[in-house]
Amino acid sequence: LVIGPAGSGKSTYCASMQELGEVLWREILVCNLDPAAEVFKYKCDIDIRDLISLDDVMEEMKLGPNGGLIYCMEFLLDNIDWLEKELAEFGDDCYIIFDCPG
Repeated sequence: LVIGPAGSGKSTYCASMQELGEVLWREILVCNLDPAAEVFKYKCDIDIRDLISLDDVMEEMKLGPNGGLIYCMEFLLDNIDWLEKELAEFGDDCYIIFDCPG
């Protein structure tokens, strides 16, 4: 799990680890758990925005960014089978990095 405040370099770290994996011939997948993310420096293998996005939640639920993020995380917990299904598509011989929201 890669955690930290917004702008602290979490996504940059994920991109660097994915590049290192390519050099070392290891499969490193990145799972984006930030429903507000828009631009990625890495190949996003699993993306929470395929399930829910912050912009949609803020518009439909009339929530601000903080309330919207909380709603998105609760929605993910209620639909954890979606994430389990996404993870099951990859083999056991890969590394998975979870890029969390800031």
